[in-house]
Amino acid sequence: MPIKKHLSRRTVLRGLGASVALPWLDIMGTASVQAGSQAGPPLRMAYFYVPNGVNMDAWRPTVDGPLTELSRTLQPLEPVKDSITVISNLAAEHCDGTSAAHEPAGGGFLVGKKCKHSEEPEVGGASVDQIAAKEIGLATPVDSLALGIDPGHRGDHGYSGTYMSHISWKSKTTPSALELNPKQLYERLFRGRTPTRPDWNQEQAATAPAVDTLETSVLDLVQEETRALQRKLGFSDRRKLESYLDGLRSIERRVTLATRDAYSHHQDAFTEDPLLHADEPDLPELIIPGGRGVPEVYADHVNLMLDILTLAFQSDTTRLATFMFSYEKSGRSYSEIEAPGSHHSSSHHQKKPETLEQLARINTHHIALFSRMLQRMAAIDEGGSSLLDNVLICYGSGISDGNRHNNDDLPILVAGGGRQRIAGGTHLNLEEKTPLCNLYLEMLNQAGIQRKNFGDSTERLNLPKV
Repeated sequence: MPIKKHLSRRTVLRGLGASVALPWLDIMGTASVQAGSQAGPPLRMAYFYVPNGVNMDAWRPTVDGPLTELSRTLQPLEPVKDSITVISNLAAEHCDGTSAAHEPAGGGFLVGKKCKHSEEPEVGGASVDQIAAKEIGLATPVDSLALGIDPGHRGDHGYSGTYMSHISWKSKTTPSALELNPKQLYERLFRGRTPTRPDWNQEQAATAPAVDTLETSVLDLVQEETRALQRKLGFSDRRKLESYLDGLRSIERRVTLATRDAYSHHQDAFTEDPLLHADEPDLPELIIPGGRGVPEVYADHVNLMLDILTLAFQSDTTRLATFMFSYEKSGRSYSEIEAPGSHHSSSHHQKKPETLEQLARINTHHIALFSRMLQRMAAIDEGGSSLLDNVLICYGSGISDGNRHNNDDLPILVAGGGRQRIAGGTHLNLEEKTPLCNLYLEMLNQAGIQRKNFGDSTERLNLPKV
């Protein structure tokens, strides 16, 4: 059989009840040139959210300019610090609410405008990720992903709880459907569907295969096409494909392990209801979802979701995502890292050393999980660059110090090379109260979405360029 000299970027491996998109292969670069399009891997963007603010003394770098030494909380990023830009003095006035802090911080974080003070959720418009999804999301089978770990909760002070559990909004009144279960996420991306533009409605979900385990591997279903493709690839591309398929099989094994019983980490994590002392009486208790498909350890759940996200980026199944480490105002406990108290209570530290220590452990734990994903991206070759070189990821919170509930000097960093255009390894110390939306405007423009403003932006934030 003659060797093909090019391969379409949208080639998929198909089998009965499965379709697997491919990672970036060298042979695809040739196809892009012949088709007259821009050669090379595309830009992928994501927005990561941590609730309740952080211990800013443990977060903030001590010097401006090159990241020669990372702060305690950011220390896990050391292996990828050359791809990190820490940004100080960004502010989100749109996260400042009336008589409440957490609901407006979550709901307004990516929107750039204030939430309506109402128990019926209404934000200022589509969030920045969904603005991008309407343009660059059309080039992929799935326009965007909204991922999370923990269930939400009813709001307080007259605000909808939806604001706390959703940062991605398709319109003023429609949040993006939040994916919490790794098994369901994997099946939606890789099982029982043809990769077409998504419409993730209830009817589509109802027709998906109703299975509790992954007894038949997706890779087994497409093995015939896999063997045929491998015969057409050069040595380098065969290794890339094998590594990618090994990643898929690893995820299948972990998902199957998590489906063996309905127990999950959620059962033990919420020792204190975050609304235990709420102003409004008779609020419902926190609803713990069924755990089938969810690991028993929080970190395993996060890692599994982020590994699926990494493969979705690698295969260009999607180019946009949001991720929440927990909902805003989360009362989750982290006894596995010796932080057994409520996260929300710890954020109200009152400058007590022991409480600040617990908060710093939680913040560092989140960064360590984030760093693991970035290191995996850095190891994925995309034809002379890495996946990390070709992403642009914003990580942060709508609250700075949880004790003060302030929305200025936010803990924000940017990871990735932005398609090899952004130079990392830097701490940018901006003017006080520089709008966070200036960063969002810059990210949109880096993705080729030309806009003069977004939210309360005043100008594009000038990220250091290569």
